[in-house]
Amino acid sequence: MMFLTAFADVLLYIAFSYLAGFIVLQFVPENRKPKLSSSKGLLLISTASIVLLSFIPVYELAVFLQSSQSSVEAFRTAIMEFRIGQGWLITLLLSVILAIAIYLNGNRYILALYVLLLILTVGFYSHISTINLWAGFALHSSHIFFMSIWTGVLLHVAWFAKNGANWRPFLTWFTPLAVISVTGVFASGIVIMFFFVAPADYVDSWVLPYGQLLLLKHISIIPVLLAALINGFLNKQKEFQQAWLKVESLLLLVVFVLTAFMSKQAPPHDVNDTLRIEGGGWLVDKLSGPFYIPIAAELDATVNGTLLMILSFLLLIVMLVAFFKKANAWLSLVFSIGFICCFYIGLMLNLSF
Repeated sequence: MMFLTAFADVLLYIAFSYLAGFIVLQFVPENRKPKLSSSKGLLLISTASIVLLSFIPVYELAVFLQSSQSSVEAFRTAIMEFRIGQGWLITLLLSVILAIAIYLNGNRYILALYVLLLILTVGFYSHISTINLWAGFALHSSHIFFMSIWTGVLLHVAWFAKNGANWRPFLTWFTPLAVISVTGVFASGIVIMFFFVAPADYVDSWVLPYGQLLLLKHISIIPVLLAALINGFLNKQKEFQQAWLKVESLLLLVVFVLTAFMSKQAPPHDVNDTLRIEGGGWLVDKLSGPFYIPIAAELDATVNGTLLMILSFLLLIVMLVAFFKKANAWLSLVFSIGFICCFYIGLMLNLSF
């Protein structure tokens, strides 16, 4: 079930991004964006997907409740008496209205309003809002908002642009928007993280499954930023290089996958207590050696770990060289995955718990 709910979250991020990217581009004049192939069908599928995918956690809860209730009563209870179910009902209503507006070629302001309301609904009924209602609501909503804008526009241009027409005018507004969005994603993401992991416990949390995925997520952001730097700033001739945009979007997909699976793990509000209940991460004992409670992570440099970390940064340099030498962009995706693996393994080899 965990795999199903995590996979549903990944698709949910993509659906929100597709809708948000489409709407942002509706506010951009035709002479300031590439020629894009748009599909009303994909917009409707994305809207329907939000309803279906956001129902999966409700289904998971109803299945759990069936141990003490009938199936019908379990679903009624999950939908009507739990916040996650109430949030899904609002999502259903907003999505139906949005789908009708899309089908009838509704005004772009109407579409933007209902997508924004959907994002606010996700934020209001998020897990972090149960810890601190208004701060959690604001943080999670802003995180989804900035993420959807950045990845949404990138998604449309990387995969649905017919040609590179108006590429330079496009970069003049999208690069600043991307910088603002990335800053918003990072700022809100860091604050959200501190709700679950105290700054002093950040490294100690790597002993847990949640901490392992959090670490991998943070490592995977580095090649995403490098790809964004290449596409937005290092492309001096401002050439339309669609393959590099696809690389950036696929690296973002890696971040989405890690985020989705991380959200299904028990957060380490107290590392030692969580370790007693959940156990350690999958590879921690194999890479960092045995661990003991209370956890106290220490740097314990090894030759293999140090060499792997050096190799990881060499892979990033090769990624840059590949761009300037106009090598196949898809090789950089391989270098990026190699960086994530080498840096992660090298770091864990250099730590002891």
